[in-house]
Amino acid sequence: MTIKELETTLGMTRANIRFYEQEGFLTPARGGNNYRIYSEEDVETLRKLKLLRQLGLPLDTIKKVQRGELELDTALAMQQHTLEEQRAELDWADRVCASMRSDRVEYATLDARKYLNALDRPAEGEGYFSLNKDSTPMVAYPWRRFFARWLDVFLYGVLWSAFGLLVLRFHPPGGLFFTLLGSYLNYGTMLMVEPLLLSTWGYTPGKWLFGLQVRDTRGGKLTWSDALARTWGVFAKGEGFGIPIYNLYRYYKSYRACSDCETLPWEEERGYAIRDTRVLRCWGFVGAAAVLFGLMMLTAGQAQMPRHRGMLTAEQYAANVNDLYRYLTQSSDRVMDENGRWEDKVNVLYVFGDGGPDHQLTLNEDGKVTAVTLSRDLMGEQMIPSDDTFDKQLAALSFAAAVGNYNCISWLNSGVLTAIAEGGFTDYTLQAGDVTITQRVHQEGYHEVNDWLMADSSAATGQLRYQMEFTLTLPA
Repeated sequence: MTIKELETTLGMTRANIRFYEQEGFLTPARGGNNYRIYSEEDVETLRKLKLLRQLGLPLDTIKKVQRGELELDTALAMQQHTLEEQRAELDWADRVCASMRSDRVEYATLDARKYLNALDRPAEGEGYFSLNKDSTPMVAYPWRRFFARWLDVFLYGVLWSAFGLLVLRFHPPGGLFFTLLGSYLNYGTMLMVEPLLLSTWGYTPGKWLFGLQVRDTRGGKLTWSDALARTWGVFAKGEGFGIPIYNLYRYYKSYRACSDCETLPWEEERGYAIRDTRVLRCWGFVGAAAVLFGLMMLTAGQAQMPRHRGMLTAEQYAANVNDLYRYLTQSSDRVMDENGRWEDKVNVLYVFGDGGPDHQLTLNEDGKVTAVTLSRDLMGEQMIPSDDTFDKQLAALSFAAAVGNYNCISWLNSGVLTAIAEGGFTDYTLQAGDVTITQRVHQEGYHEVNDWLMADSSAATGQLRYQMEFTLTLPA
C-alpha cells in the first residue's frame, strides 16, 4: 500500500504514520521515485498501534511489547490499574463538583481549603489532575545545553580573533591576562548579541543546531529586555561571572540542577523546549565546531601573509616587512625604510652585533624588486648566534610569499620557513615558487655548538671570520 491508501484503510493521518516511522515501529520499503511502500506486516503493526494507543498505553510500553521485553498481558494489566486509578480520580472530581454546586458557591467567596481538605481523595499525591500539567516543561539534557552555549561563545571568539589578527594586527601573547581578556570579550559579545538573537530570530546558532527553544510563558519569543535579563543570569549564575575556578563550581551546580530537572535561576517565568534529540544534531555540532576551528586556523595563517602581493616596489616591500615585524613581535622598536635599511625607534642595546642585517634590494627598470639580500661579514667575534633566522624568515614572508602564487595554506605547506630555520650555518638552496632562496656561509676558526658558532680555543682573534649571504632572487 501507499501512504494515501493507508490513511483511507486505517483511518489514520499521514502525520500519525510518519510519527510512528520516526519512532522506529516500522520501516517501509522504498519503491520508484523513493516512495514508501507499506507491506501487510506494516499495516498490521499500525493497526496494533492504533488499538493500543487508543487504550492509552504509553509509546515506551508498546515498544517494549513489540521488542518482546514485556508481555502484552502484563502491559494490559498495568494499564487497567492506571485506568482504575484515573476512574477513581474522575469519580472524586465529580463528587467535588456536585458538592460545590449543592453549596451554590461563588468564585469571590469560594473556600477552596474546605473542599481540598474535607473530601477524601482516592489517590496519593496530586493524582490524575496533576498540577505538573500546568508547568512549563523542563528541558534537562545538560550536555546539549552546555555545548550549545560553548559553540556560541566559540563563534564569538573566532570573530574577535579575526578582527584582532586581520584588522587590529594584534597577536596576543600567552598568559592569564590575555586569556581572561579574550574570555571577557566573548562574554561581552554574548551579552549584546544573544538578547538580540532571542528576541528576533528566537534562537542562537548553538541552540538552533541542537533544536533548543527559549520562549516566554505564552510560547512567544522573549522581549529584548527579558532576553537580556536571561543572558545576564546565565553569565552571573551559570558562568560565575567568568571567574576562574568559581566558574567551574557554577558549572557543576548548574549541571546538577539541570540533571535533576530543577528550574535554573535564569529560567524563571520562561520556557525551554527541545524539538528532538536526534544523534544527527550532535554530529552537526561536531561539524560546526570543526568548521569554526578551521576558520580560526585559516585566520591565523592569513594574518601572517604579506599585505602587498605580486611584483613589489621598494616601498611595498618595506611596508610588508614593517607590517609583519609589528605583527610577529608586537613591537615598533625598528622600522625599515624604502631602501631596506633598519632604523631603531628606541635606544636598544644589542648584546651581539648591531641588530638585524639590512635588506639590500635589487630593482629592475620598472622599479620592481627582483632580489633581496641579507649579509654578514664579521671579524674577531668570539661567538655568533643564529639570531638572523628571524630576519631571513621575515624577508621570505615579505618577498617570496608575496610574488609567488601562494595562499596561507599553500605557503604553510611549502615548508620554506621551516627549511630556513633548519638551515642554520650551512649552505643551501630552496625554491619558493619562482623565487630561488640561497644561503652561502664561510667561517674560519669556529665550531658549532647548539645553533651557535663558538671560537676554537686554538684560533687567534685575527683568524676568526664569519661571512653569510642570504639571497632571494626572481629569474631575470
